[in-house]
Amino acid sequence: MRKYFMAVILAASICFGNFLPLHAADEIYLGGDSIGIELMYDGVMVSGTYRFTIDNTTYDPSNVLRSGDIIESIDGKRIHSIDELFAVLRSFNKQGSPLVSIGFLRNNEHLEASIPIVFDTASNSYKTGLYVKDKLTGVGTLTYYDPSNQSYGALGHEIYDVEIKQLAQASQGSIYPAIVTSIQKAQNNVPGEKHANILYSDRLGDVKTNSTLGIYGTYTALPKQVKRLPWAKQEEIELGEATLYTVIKGQKIEAFTIEITKLHKQSEPSVKGIEFVVKDERLKQASNGIVQGMSGSPIVQNGKIIGAITHVVTSNPMSGYGLYIEFMLNTSRNL
Repeated sequence: MRKYFMAVILAASICFGNFLPLHAADEIYLGGDSIGIELMYDGVMVSGTYRFTIDNTTYDPSNVLRSGDIIESIDGKRIHSIDELFAVLRSFNKQGSPLVSIGFLRNNEHLEASIPIVFDTASNSYKTGLYVKDKLTGVGTLTYYDPSNQSYGALGHEIYDVEIKQLAQASQGSIYPAIVTSIQKAQNNVPGEKHANILYSDRLGDVKTNSTLGIYGTYTALPKQVKRLPWAKQEEIELGEATLYTVIKGQKIEAFTIEITKLHKQSEPSVKGIEFVVKDERLKQASNGIVQGMSGSPIVQNGKIIGAITHVVTSNPMSGYGLYIEFMLNTSRNL
């Protein structure tokens, strides 16, 4: 997944001890689609702070707010987006430096404090000393569609916000089709990535959970010509040849050969259960291995979906890791 995503963990916990029953005879729809992902905060997230000086007075909000805080209200007015934040700021009197009440969420605790919001005549704007954002966007790969409850699984790992160096919280999100326009090839110790355009006019579904095992939600429609396959439990998977499905150009899902080199028996979910190397010459030529944006690409062996790509070995991009599909299904079937 592209790291500019910098992303978000939703305020939802996953319990791995209470699952709906899984049956390996079930069939699910094979993914491989490149998707755009948009996650929205329930408010405006503080991504950083800065000091500023107006009329010989220096202001610094960092003693009140810090990166990762979600601003929920200003002066008693509920805030859902940056546009609403600006609208509230424009309503203030331009004279003086008023202390304004801020309601915010930190570590699942609702807090309140006051910070000065100062009108700067030089820039004809209010200054808060805050860097903020209200959503995250990026590109990844959808692993499967599950007709048993109209759910999907994608990415195979969490979205981590590198800007604030922590997992953030978001209240809702959507997935959209994405068109791969180019690939920046991987190099040793330099990850490559897919570049894609997101089709925001064609929403595919929602995002209900963003967990350490990927993002999950419900889909509103299936793409055309999807393939329905059974899935395999850990004990059915073998060392040797397998196939990954992903998009390297446009929206065409293609099959590429890999070799599974090691399998880790797991009783608890982990994103590095499968180790593999790329064997397909076409994929080597196109991307020089596994790149960001391929996370979630499904892996098929012996006609069954066995897992999804989660990570690349940055020192050797021809090698990567995968997550067992049963752990993903355990999550999506308990949404």
